[in-house]
Amino acid sequence: MFQQNIKKTKYCLHAYQLQRGTTIVEAIVAIFVLSFGVLALMLAQITAVNTSINAANQSEVTRAVQNYVEEMRSYPKLTIQEKLDGQDNKIQSIAKDYSQYATDNTALCANKLDIHLVNANLNTCTISADGQIKVTWGGQSLSNNDASDEFSYSLTAGQS
Repeated sequence: MFQQNIKKTKYCLHAYQLQRGTTIVEAIVAIFVLSFGVLALMLAQITAVNTSINAANQSEVTRAVQNYVEEMRSYPKLTIQEKLDGQDNKIQSIAKDYSQYATDNTALCANKLDIHLVNANLNTCTISADGQIKVTWGGQSLSNNDASDEFSYSLTAGQS
């Protein structure tokens, strides 16, 4: 029985001697591969954050423009228009006029619409006399030379 224990011990010692630790080259390669995986996750996170900010800005502009269009529809200026038909009869109709809301000043338009963008700049904001509101914004991407970084939204008060 004592000899069996010695044989087992020799076998175990021999097994430990055959095992070797990792070399520094293997460790560096493992760290290199792991760092590329972490870098890919970081890039995916940045893309997700930019997409989320873009969605928030689009929602903000849509909300602001639709709320203001509802206000414009509630208080239009009414005018009477006269037209002649084919038999030279006068036809009168009531038309909505939104000229009291019209502005080309971006700051004034943004103030009227109450737009608050996240990490973006309001490029243009106009309200025309026919009730069309057009807003463009951009500057939210990481590279400022990106031409696809400009977004726009427009809505006309006469549309449903």
